Amino acid sequence: MKKTKFLSVAALALAFGLASCGGPAGGQESGAETAPATSAATTSVAKPKITVSAEGDKKTLVMEETVQLSAKEGDKALTGVEWKSSAEAVATVDQTGKVTAVAPGTASISASLEGYNKGSITITVTRPAPIATLHFEDADHYAADGWWGTAAEGWSPEYERTDGNASDSKCIAHLDAGDKETLTFTSSAAISAELVIMMASSDGVTDMSAVMGVKLNNAEIAMTGKALTGTGSSSTFAEFSLGTQNLIAGDNVLELSFLASAPYIDDLNVYSKQQSTIAVKAAPAKERIEVQLEAEATGLKAYIGEDTQITLTKPTDTTGVTYASDKETVATVDETGKVHGVALGTANITIKKDGMYSARVEVTVEKKVVEGEIRVEAEDYTNEEAPAGFTKFTDRTTGIQNGHSGSAYITGYNVSSAVTLNYAFTSPKAQQMTLIIAGASHYQMNEDFVFGTDCTIKLNDQVVTPAGEAKIESNPVMGAPTVEVTIGTVNVLQGENTFALEFAERAPALDCFRFMPITQA
Repeated sequence: MKKTKFLSVAALALAFGLASCGGPAGGQESGAETAPATSAATTSVAKPKITVSAEGDKKTLVMEETVQLSAKEGDKALTGVEWKSSAEAVATVDQTGKVTAVAPGTASISASLEGYNKGSITITVTRPAPIATLHFEDADHYAADGWWGTAAEGWSPEYERTDGNASDSKCIAHLDAGDKETLTFTSSAAISAELVIMMASSDGVTDMSAVMGVKLNNAEIAMTGKALTGTGSSSTFAEFSLGTQNLIAGDNVLELSFLASAPYIDDLNVYSKQQSTIAVKAAPAKERIEVQLEAEATGLKAYIGEDTQITLTKPTDTTGVTYASDKETVATVDETGKVHGVALGTANITIKKDGMYSARVEVTVEKKVVEGEIRVEAEDYTNEEAPAGFTKFTDRTTGIQNGHSGSAYITGYNVSSAVTLNYAFTSPKAQQMTLIIAGASHYQMNEDFVFGTDCTIKLNDQVVTPAGEAKIESNPVMGAPTVEVTIGTVNVLQGENTFALEFAERAPALDCFRFMPITQA
């Protein structure tokens, strides 16, 4: 038997050590200078990128349409490519690169191959042309508060859309809780069709079941989980699908009932592979109730303790007309339209009659100007320019809306330094009068405003000291009610008088200044 020789551990170590150290075993003289070690540099080679293209450069497909994709490096066709869709609910792709359109949207189709950088192409899927497009302007509009206003007196459901992508520059807008839209249309045949509403909203609606209920031919269509996507503006309309529904031959009724403030609505598009002639049945035309007002007036005026009559120009037959006040603490109204002023403020009177669009008239209740009263409207200051920090309101749509006189008022929203309001008025005689200031708190007024402390009142350059507590209590809301603050007795000169209020860094809303005659016992 042949014996195997083993080197000892020490001998092995010595042998490897000499070789690695470049000694005699490495073919180098002992004591010779060792050459520096060199290493091979690794060179990175850039991977070529796959170029993906669609046959005929067709990147927009109609649902169920197909297109063949190809993957190349330059002019060289690549094989063995792995194809993948980023959104298979929109478009699918097989391993030959054939894309099939599934549903509206966009999908990125990518091609991968070892040794190459991935390539991709974006495919957009659209619906085919609808077999019918119906305008919601032809629907029967119902407002929960009993009226649809015109542009002059409120919102109108048929909204002129001059921007955005409404199909006919009109849409239905300003829908709120309790409102309804009922669209009736005919179908020449019973068919299965997808119903798609074009809607626009600047609010993200994650669950339409909280916004509206939908019925087709009195059968409820489930809204749970349905969301309006693809629009971040009330000017940009996007598709909202109600799903595939069964239409009957003859009249079909689609009813939208709103549970909250709703997106704008443009059209109803009907998609089907089946043939049918679909046409809208326009809602019966309705006349509007019209209220007779004085020229350029937007509402009626009433006085505390007195009556004023609402007169209608339409209808001429007032049988069945009803009246209702939304604020009976300010104004009441009877069945004939006679309004009674109760307290300072504004109330809306809604007027209804079956078969007509209702009307609404705003009634402003004031204190009647008494004989000998001198009234100075706060907005009629005689400063050459508007005083810094004050804002003048003339349309009565914001700020104090309850009980102010005249057609405007001013608010001290932004007063941050000493500001003076100057006025001039005339009196037929020299007399003692009671000064009353009518004003209100506003949403930035977090503390009571005290006349004599927070502002100095001057009449004919003489300081007027309030006789008692004279303040407007803090009520930091939009539309706080007007209150009257009695300042005290003042001496008014015959002829021209000057009146000034000097504010120290803050101010309330101001309506008018009343100089009231003192009744002699």
